[in-house]
Amino acid sequence: MDFALTDEQRAIRQAARDHLERHYPPLRVCALAEGPGGSEAGAWPELIRQGWLDDDLGMVELTLLAEESGRCLHPTPWWTTVALAAPYALAAGEQLTVPATFADGGGTVRAVRSPQGWTLTGQVAAVPQAGAVRCLVVHADTDQGPAVFTCDTGSAGLVVEELSTLDTLRRMARVRCDGTPARLLVEPDRAAEAARTARLRGGVLLAAEAVGVAAGALDMAVAHARQREQFGRPIGSFQAVAHQLTEAYVDTELARSLAYRAAWLVQHETEACAQAVDEAVLVARSAAVRTCETAIQITGGMGVTWEYPLHRWLRRALWLEAYPGFGDDPHDRVAERLLRRADPDEITPTAPDGR
Repeated sequence: MDFALTDEQRAIRQAARDHLERHYPPLRVCALAEGPGGSEAGAWPELIRQGWLDDDLGMVELTLLAEESGRCLHPTPWWTTVALAAPYALAAGEQLTVPATFADGGGTVRAVRSPQGWTLTGQVAAVPQAGAVRCLVVHADTDQGPAVFTCDTGSAGLVVEELSTLDTLRRMARVRCDGTPARLLVEPDRAAEAARTARLRGGVLLAAEAVGVAAGALDMAVAHARQREQFGRPIGSFQAVAHQLTEAYVDTELARSLAYRAAWLVQHETEACAQAVDEAVLVARSAAVRTCETAIQITGGMGVTWEYPLHRWLRRALWLEAYPGFGDDPHDRVAERLLRRADPDEITPTAPDGR
């Protein structure tokens, strides 16, 4: 079985990297992070022109784009749109072409139907980039069970309150609905399946972005180790530095392999895709945090200053590690698979001495 990228996929990755490096060098990303919105609102038409929201992009292609986005901390709501909101639109046979995000209001938001249509009432404590998007995809409770709705962020009765968050490029917000008009996107009888698909696709893209974050931090650390000299030699020539970079490189490559594998399995809807996604998320998130911490250690005193951009990558890595939006902790699911017992009738009794 050939898991190599096609020529077209490699071209997509290179075009994405060229575009992002040209428009979002580290200093500009940091400037946007310290601005009022934390993102560049006017970039969306260019993303559409570049094909980042084309409906013929498969899971592997989206994974490559998510990785490149993480590498430069792409300061737009593209990731929240394709990873969190778009899977529900896809389940409804629709395509999202405007900036969007997902609000999990299960248990806290109630949807009521009247002759005038659906309305939402309730609150979601933390919604990624709700202050930077035009559309909310909301999971809410109905009399028939959970369902998924969409509403415009400018709708009546909708209040978005931005919160103080670690990663100012992906700010969280509290969302309150008070009789907010909404449109039914996924009916109750299809909501569970849509949520499962969204968890798989979103998990892959979270892992892919984490790989990009690790790769971006590693690039900065390697560049510093080549240029910075001590005792007349680049610090990368010392084992204490070289070995740390090597371990970070291995962590990043392992995470990349698992993310690509998960993307391929989800795209082909195999039975192993759920386990592959959990494994990719666990490894990629850990690799991103460890690599960022290693990079900061290698860059020394400069690395811990506010002016040096590396802390932005660590902030995103920590955000990805903490994001709870895909259900239970994947540690629990992986552990359950590892420790799942056979049928009790098939278990051979063990003597008290272990024989």
